[in-house]
Amino acid sequence: MTPSAPVSQPRAKNTCASVSPPRLPPTPSSISMMPSPAITRHAEEPPGWAELARATGTFYHDPRWIREIAATFAYRVHWLAAGEGALTGALALAEVPALIGAARLVSFPFSFIAGPMTRDPAVARALAAAARELAGQRGLKRVEIKQPGTAGPVADGFVRSTRYTTYRVPTTGGEQAVWRRLHVTSTQQRIRKGQKAGVTVGLGETSEDWLAMARLEERVQQAFGVPAPPRRFFLGSCRRLQEAGLVDLYLARVPNGRVAAGFVMFKGPREWVYAFSASDLRYLREFRPTHVLLWEGLRRAAAAGVVVDLGRAAPEQASLAEFKLRWGAEAVPLAYDYWPDAGGLQQTRRDRGVLALAARLWSWLPAPLARLGSGLYRYLG
Repeated sequence: MTPSAPVSQPRAKNTCASVSPPRLPPTPSSISMMPSPAITRHAEEPPGWAELARATGTFYHDPRWIREIAATFAYRVHWLAAGEGALTGALALAEVPALIGAARLVSFPFSFIAGPMTRDPAVARALAAAARELAGQRGLKRVEIKQPGTAGPVADGFVRSTRYTTYRVPTTGGEQAVWRRLHVTSTQQRIRKGQKAGVTVGLGETSEDWLAMARLEERVQQAFGVPAPPRRFFLGSCRRLQEAGLVDLYLARVPNGRVAAGFVMFKGPREWVYAFSASDLRYLREFRPTHVLLWEGLRRAAAAGVVVDLGRAAPEQASLAEFKLRWGAEAVPLAYDYWPDAGGLQQTRRDRGVLALAARLWSWLPAPLARLGSGLYRYLG
């Protein structure tokens, strides 16, 4: 893998306001005189990426996830890297096509927390500037960089949106501490109800197990009025990631042996992500399989000493946010940085307007037709 020539970067502007007494002219050793870090582009994963992801990244920075998403949805991926020898920063970007018009450059599709891997704000700005330059050269209409927290600086030319919040369950103190943080009536009691009703939880591994999860997801997503992931995502990508130790499939069965619910856990180095969750509505109230499942996931995470990220919610998804908070989650703001402006599906409300109408129409489709519509999923990344 041979990198291309370094991407030229504009010098960062000093935006600090003057105070009294007047600031002295900068010396040659000041940070304002330091050159911007050199960024190189790669068509394939550069050496050192996996090591940097383990040290500073999330599950969504793992090169195996990036390669699977690129292959499954036929995305062109650009791997941006900073540092000579050992990497000091990295950013994966995929070209996500549009049904009509120009594509977008996204870090990263189907990954609500991605963005630059680095501990150096100057490197983060340089990576964002390289992404902006790449989008211009490729004729792409927008750059979207998703990252946790809002403390980091906004790169030149970008606009920040704080529309989304994610919800993380700490496991400090172990299983008993996690249990005490659960809401007593809406969470603890429903877990006990499901357990007393005979719900059992196991880890699925076979193609039949993954097909059961895919079918549950299809029914749930159609009820919500959105396309479900294609089955090859679960039966192919997720199974391969499971074999690599990055994914677990949890399945809940009721006493008659039927699968009542399932969820997919993505396993990063410091946090696990509650990624896909679906249940059979016929068993929901009597058996509470989702509660039993998620509690088992939290128990395993507590034993592993990792945080569990329950995923993001938008402001109009108040009931979803409340569900996550009742599991002892803590709200963490997300920063989505856009060039040249914020827009697209990620910034559109789901409870009214075009998206609400599209969801209503999609929910009315016959199931076989909706399943064929999973081909649209790649445009949502």
